[in-house]
Amino acid sequence: MDQLLTQIGSVWALVWPALVIALLRVCDVSLNVFRTVFVVQERRLLAALVAGTEATVWVTAAGIVFADMTPVRIAGFVVGVASGTAIGVEVARRLRLGMTTVRIYADGTRVDDEGRQLGHVIADAIRDAGHGATVFRGTGLRGPVDMVLSTVRRRDAEEVLAIARRIDPATFAAVDNHLHPSPSPLSGAVARV
Repeated sequence: MDQLLTQIGSVWALVWPALVIALLRVCDVSLNVFRTVFVVQERRLLAALVAGTEATVWVTAAGIVFADMTPVRIAGFVVGVASGTAIGVEVARRLRLGMTTVRIYADGTRVDDEGRQLGHVIADAIRDAGHGATVFRGTGLRGPVDMVLSTVRRRDAEEVLAIARRIDPATFAAVDNHLHPSPSPLSGAVARV
């Protein structure tokens, strides 16, 4: 029994520094993602504070590795970097930091009961909700189109899309820097643009 406990203790002494290193690297690489977002947004003070914290955590992790460069510690370092990147990107995505532009394309031939063009009706509703909106007239595949642009905080983009969809469920929209445009769930929505 004593021999088994000794072996478990030896394995734990080998593994725990690698786990600590991995966790530290998850933290500092995740902070790196946030620092990058803050730099792009020109939020200098926040970027500087995050960078300082990130550097402190990195030095701590690197110090543990450099004190005794075993393959297990190096593996912890590598796993922490990979995991930290994935976690940092996911957390930043979920927090929806920053600004984005929502582009809404409305049928330029449609008017409401008061004779206002559909794009202007959508823009007015977006403004009533406290967001800016600008309407541009253009020509799409099927004819006149009103393009409504609304630059909002990323977390408000879904609200702007919902406003447009309440007015016209067939509205096609795209959010800048989003992987997929947001056509309505109705078939043929893309063809209307």
